[in-house]
Amino acid sequence: MRLSGIKIAGFKSFVDPTHLPLPANLTGVVGPNGCGKSNVIDAVRWVLGETSIKNLRAADAEDVIFNGSKTRKPVGRAMVELTFDNSDGQIAGPFAAYAEIAVRRELTRDGNSQYFLNGRKCLKRDVTDLFLGTGLGGKNQYAIIEQGMVSRMIEAKPEELRHWLEEAAGISRYKDRRKETESRIKQTRENLARLNDLRSEITQRLEVLNKQAANAEKYKELKTQERQLRAEILALRQRALVDASQSHETSIADLEKALEDVRTQVKVSEDARVAAEIEQRVAGQALNEEQSKVYEAEAALARQEQSLTHARELKSMKARELEELGRRTAEVERRTQSEQKRLEDLNASLIALEQQAKDGEQREVDAQGALIESEEDSLREQNRWEEFTQRAESPLFQTEGERVRVQQMERAQLQIDERLKRLSAEQQTLNIGPIQSSLFDVDAELTNLNNEIAESQGRLQSLDSDLQGLRDERSAAETALHETRQSLQTARGRMSSLETLQQAALRQDDAELNAWLRQNELHELPRLASALQVESGWESAVEHALDGLLQAPLLPQFADKLRGIANAPKAGTVLMDHVPGNGGPAGTLASKTTGPSAVIEFLSGVYTAATNEEALARMATLNPGESVVTQDGVWRGRNWVRYPRRDADRGGVIARGQLLKQLKVQVEEQSEQVLDKERILGELRNRIQAMENERRDKSGRFEQARARQAQRMAFRQAQAVRLEQTEARMNALTKDIETLNAQREQQAEELTETRERLISLEAIANQLREERTQIQQAMAKTRDLVQRARMGLNQATQARNEINVQLAGKRSALAALEQTLRDLAAQLETLANQRVEQQQMAEELDLPLQNQSETVEQVRATVQAARDQLRVARERLEATEAALVAAVQASRNAEYGKDEAVEKVQAAKIEFENLRARREGLAAQIEETGVDHDELFAGLKEDATAEAWEEKLASVLRRIERLGAINLAAIQELEEAQAREKYLGDQHADLHGALEMLEGAIKSIDGETQSRFKETFDKVNDVFKDRFPKLFGGGEAYLELTGDDLLDAGVRVMARPPGKRNSTIHLLSGGEKAMTAVALLLALFQLNPAPFCLMDEVDAPLDDANVGRFCEIVREMSHNVQFIIITHNKITMELAAQLHGVTMQEPGVSRLVSVDVSQAVELVGQPETKE
Repeated sequence: MRLSGIKIAGFKSFVDPTHLPLPANLTGVVGPNGCGKSNVIDAVRWVLGETSIKNLRAADAEDVIFNGSKTRKPVGRAMVELTFDNSDGQIAGPFAAYAEIAVRRELTRDGNSQYFLNGRKCLKRDVTDLFLGTGLGGKNQYAIIEQGMVSRMIEAKPEELRHWLEEAAGISRYKDRRKETESRIKQTRENLARLNDLRSEITQRLEVLNKQAANAEKYKELKTQERQLRAEILALRQRALVDASQSHETSIADLEKALEDVRTQVKVSEDARVAAEIEQRVAGQALNEEQSKVYEAEAALARQEQSLTHARELKSMKARELEELGRRTAEVERRTQSEQKRLEDLNASLIALEQQAKDGEQREVDAQGALIESEEDSLREQNRWEEFTQRAESPLFQTEGERVRVQQMERAQLQIDERLKRLSAEQQTLNIGPIQSSLFDVDAELTNLNNEIAESQGRLQSLDSDLQGLRDERSAAETALHETRQSLQTARGRMSSLETLQQAALRQDDAELNAWLRQNELHELPRLASALQVESGWESAVEHALDGLLQAPLLPQFADKLRGIANAPKAGTVLMDHVPGNGGPAGTLASKTTGPSAVIEFLSGVYTAATNEEALARMATLNPGESVVTQDGVWRGRNWVRYPRRDADRGGVIARGQLLKQLKVQVEEQSEQVLDKERILGELRNRIQAMENERRDKSGRFEQARARQAQRMAFRQAQAVRLEQTEARMNALTKDIETLNAQREQQAEELTETRERLISLEAIANQLREERTQIQQAMAKTRDLVQRARMGLNQATQARNEINVQLAGKRSALAALEQTLRDLAAQLETLANQRVEQQQMAEELDLPLQNQSETVEQVRATVQAARDQLRVARERLEATEAALVAAVQASRNAEYGKDEAVEKVQAAKIEFENLRARREGLAAQIEETGVDHDELFAGLKEDATAEAWEEKLASVLRRIERLGAINLAAIQELEEAQAREKYLGDQHADLHGALEMLEGAIKSIDGETQSRFKETFDKVNDVFKDRFPKLFGGGEAYLELTGDDLLDAGVRVMARPPGKRNSTIHLLSGGEKAMTAVALLLALFQLNPAPFCLMDEVDAPLDDANVGRFCEIVREMSHNVQFIIITHNKITMELAAQLHGVTMQEPGVSRLVSVDVSQAVELVGQPETKE
C-alpha cells in the first residue's frame, strides 16, 4: 500500500486546486522559507483526523481555510484528499477489495466538517479505524516525522515511547477493544453495586414491613373510635349553637325597636341644618360680590405699578448697554494691533521656506538617477544567474540522483532475499476457518438479542411516557375535584345566608302569619318577590313601589281560595291573584317588570325617569293616580314625594331572589361535577396501578436481555480481533512476497543502466559548480550598490516632504490671519453705530416716568375703600357659618346614632346567620363522618359536654401517635417486596455471568497483546542495533524494558556514539539525538512499513557527513517504503527521484512546480539540435 497522490484546495496557502502526484518512492519537496512547504504536512495530518489546533499551527479550527490576501478574497471551504494504492490489500476489512482508497475531508466556515471514504460520507472514527496498526493510526503514528517529533520521541518518557512500538506491532486496535471491554466491565460492576444496594434495601424493607403489618390492625381499631368521638363532638357543638341562636332572635327584636326611635331624632336635626344652610348661602353671596370689587381694584393697581417698574428698569438697562459697548470697542482695537504684528512675521518666514523647497527637489532628482543606474547593473547580473540556473539545474540533479540510485540498488538485493525467507515461513502458520464459524453463530444470537432489547426499550419508554401523562392527569383531576368541592361548599353557604335574609324580608319567619297560612293550607304558596322578573337597574324602584306587597302569597284560583278562608289573617297581610299579566305601557315601571297581572296593573300608572330633573319636569303633566319614579327609588306624585327606606333587611329583595335562583342552579351543576370528577379520578388510579405493574415486568425482562447481550458482545469482540488480525496478516504476506520477487528482477536490470549514466553526468556537474560561484559573487556586489542608492533617494524624498508640509501650514495660517483682520474692522464700525442708537433711546425715557407715578397713588386709595367693605361682609359670613356648623354637628350626631343602631341590628343578624351557617357546617361534617344523625343525637347524654369528649379524643389520638407511622398497605407492600427480592436475585446471577465473560475477553486480549509486543520489541531492537552503527559510523544502541510486565512496561533508548560512554541519552548533542531518533523510526518502518513516510526537515540539525549516511539508509529502505521528504539540504535533494518545488510568486498563495529527475537526466543526455 502506498500514497499515490495528494489533492489540496482552499487549505491554508494552497487556495487553488493543487495535485501533488507521488509516483516514485523517493520524492522531495523544496522551496524557500515561508512558501508553504509545511502546509503539505499539515494537510496530511488534517485529513487523517488531527484535532489539535496546535499541531496544525493554527489558533482556531477555521484558520486552515484560506483567509485571503492582498489580491484574493477569502474562500469558504477547505478540502484535502489522499489517494492510496491498495493493490497489495494491506488495508483489511470492508475496504480490502478496493485497489484504490480515497480519504477526503472538507471544512466550511460555518464549522461543518465532513469525512469521505471513496466518495461516501463517513465518521472520523471510520478514518481512524481504517489506519489503526499501519503507522498512521491515532496520536502515536510514526509515518509523519518532523523535527519536533524527533526530539519528542528520543526524549520521551518510557511509557510514552512504548506507544510507538504498540502502533508498529499493530496492537493499537487491541488497546481500543480492551478499553471498550473495560468500559463494559465497569458498567457491569456499577450495575452489580447498584443491585447489591437494592437487595440490601429490600431486606431492610421486609423487616420493617413485618412490624408495620402488626400495627395496622391496632391502627384501624383506634381510627374507628376516633371517628365516632369526632362525630359526637360535632353533635355537642351543634346543640350548643341551637341554644345560642334562640338567644340572638330575642336580641334582634329589641334592637329594631330602638332603631325606630333614633330615626325620629334624625328627621328633626335635618330640618334645622337645612335652614342654617340657606342663611349661610345668602351671606356667602354678599361676600363674593365685595371680594370681586377688591380684586378689580387690586388688579388695576398692580398694572400701574408694573408699568412704572418696567420704565425704570428699561432706563437702567440702556445705561449698562452703553458702558458695555465702550468696553468691547477698546478690546477690538487692541486685538487688531496684535494680529497686524503676526502678519508681518509670517510673511518673512514663508519666503525662507519656499527657497528650501526648491533645493530639496534638486537633491531628490539626483538620487533618482543614481538608483536607476545601479538597478540596471543588478538586473543584468540577475538575468545572467537565472540563465545559468535553468541551464545547470537538470544536470546537477541528474548526477546526484544516479549516484544515489546505484547505491540503493546494490543494498536492496540482499534485503529482499532475507525478507522473502522470513515471510514464507510465517505464511504457513495462519488459519481463519474456526474463527469465522464462531463469529457467524454469535452474530445470529446478537441480532435476536438486539431486536428483543430494542422492542423492550421502546415499550418501556412508551410506558414511562404514558405513566407520566396519567400521573399528570391524576394530579390535575385531584386539583379540579378539590377546587370544585370548595366552590360547591362556598355556594351552599352563601345560598343558605341569602335564604335566611330573604325569609326575614318576606316575613316567612313570622310565626303567627305562618300558623295562619298553614291553617288555611297556604303555607306552600310562592311569594310575590319570587315571581317577579325586573329589568336590571330598576330593582330598587320596583321594591319601593311594591313596599309591603313583596311578601304576599300568590293564590291560584283567587276567588275560590278567598271563599275557603275560615278566619281573618293577621293585620296588614296581603293576598294576591297568581294570574300572570301582560306587558305594561312603554315608559312605565310595568314595562320593565314581568309578574302577576295585579302587579302589572298597579305599576302601569308609575312612569320611569332617568334623572331627578326629568322626574321633576314630568310631575307637572301627571294625571290623578299617576306618579313617576327614578332608578334610586325616589317616587313622586302630583302633590307628594316618597323617598326609599334604608332598612337593611328590606333592601335588595328582588335582586336577592334572582341571585338565589342562580345559586341553586350552580349548586346542582357543581354537585354533578363532583360526582363525575370522583368517578374519573378512580378510573385514573386504576389505570396507573395496572401500568406500573406492567412496567415492572417489562423492566425485568429488559435487564436480563442486556446482561446476555453484554456477554455475547464481549466474546464477539475477542473473536473479531483475532479474525481481523489473521486475515490482515495473510493478505499482507501474500502481497509482500509477490512484490519482492518482482522488485528483485527489475532492480538487477536497472542497476547496470544507472552505472553507465552516472559516469557521463559527473564531468558536466564539476564545470557547472565553478561557473555558479563566479556569478554569485557578481550578484552580491550589484545588490549592495542598489541598496545604497535606494537609501539616498529615500532620505532626499523625506526631507522634501517635510519642507512642503511646513510650507502648506504657513500659507494656511497667513490666509486665516488676513480674514481675522477684516472681521475686526467690521466689528469696530458696528460698535460705533450701536452707541449712537443707545444714547438716543435713553433720553426719550425720562418724560413718561413722572406721569406714571401720580396715577399709581390715585389707584391705591380706591383699593383701600374696597377692602373696608369686604371686611364687613366677611364678619357676617363667619357668624352664619358658626350657626351652620352647630346645626350640621347636631344632624351628624343624630345620623351617627342611627348608623350605630343599624350596624347593631345588622351585626346581630349576621351573627345569627353565622350561627346558622355553623350549624349547617357541623351537620355537613357529621354527615361526612358516615355516622347516622338521629342515632348520634339519641345516644348523647344531657350532661355531656364537648370539652369532656375532646379529652377522650385526645386520649385516643395519643394512643394512635404512640403507634408511630402506620402503613395501611403493609401486607400488599410485603408481597411486592418479596417478589422484588426474587427478581433482583436472578439479575444478580446474570450480571455475575456477564462479568466473568468480559474478564475472560480481557485476559484473551492481554495474552495476544503481550505476545505481539514482545515479538515486535525484539525485532525493532535487532534492527535498531544494526541501523545505529551505520548512521554513526560505529557505536552501539539498544532498547530495554523498564519493567517485567509486558502490558505496561515502558521502553528506554540507550545510545552510545563512537568513542562515548554516556550513561543517558540526554547527554547527547542535538544532532546525535536526531540521528538516534531517525535510526529508531526507520527500524519501526522496516518492521511494519506505513503506507508512506513523510519527513519535514529532519536533516536540518545534521552536518554533511551525517546527512550522507542518513541518505544512504533512506535510499536502502526506499525499495519497500515510500518517502516524501521536505528539505533545504542539497545532499538530500540529490537523493530524490522526483522533486516538487513550492513557490509563492503571488504573495500569500502557494503553487507547485514538479520535476521528474530521471526524465531530466535523459533530456540532458540527448545531443542538441541545430537550427
